[in-house]
Amino acid sequence: MLAEVVDKYLSIFPQDRAKLELLIDQIRNGEKLSSRRNFRGHIAGDAVILSPDLKKILFIYHLHSRNWQQPGGHWDGHEAGPWLTAQREAFEETGVKLARRVNIADDERIPIHIITGPVHPSTKKKEPHHWHHDFRYGFVAASEELGEVQDQGIDGARWFTLVQTKAPGGHGLQESIDRLRRLL
Repeated sequence: MLAEVVDKYLSIFPQDRAKLELLIDQIRNGEKLSSRRNFRGHIAGDAVILSPDLKKILFIYHLHSRNWQQPGGHWDGHEAGPWLTAQREAFEETGVKLARRVNIADDERIPIHIITGPVHPSTKKKEPHHWHHDFRYGFVAASEELGEVQDQGIDGARWFTLVQTKAPGGHGLQESIDRLRRLL
């Protein structure tokens, strides 16, 4: 399934192929990308969420990395794919109700952006430096109202105004935001 998702993604964004060489190699080698113990690289499902008026983006404050970033989490394989992980994590980490998903193709499995980035070591989690393959999915919220955060690793959620400056958050996030906005 992952090979099909990545192949379709790369047919839409062929310019991303070189940046995804590690992911492609891991798929080709049959590595378990749903295992967070795969420190060569594993998959996270992320949610890039815009406000109903499309002028704000929702971020969570992640306690481990001590920064504002998009909601998301590890895809551990019990869900059909990272597209469901992104949707679940959006609710658990912010309490936001989603009005709709913004699909890039006629296939909800295809993310608006895939990016591979480093994750710093964590002695608390007993994890060395490793890589995340972030499968980012776009959503529009039903309202700006946020609910209870259900994740102890998160210290709140907040809407940030979208401007033509660098977005707070993780690696490649501005490109994810730009792609989402072009789709709307």
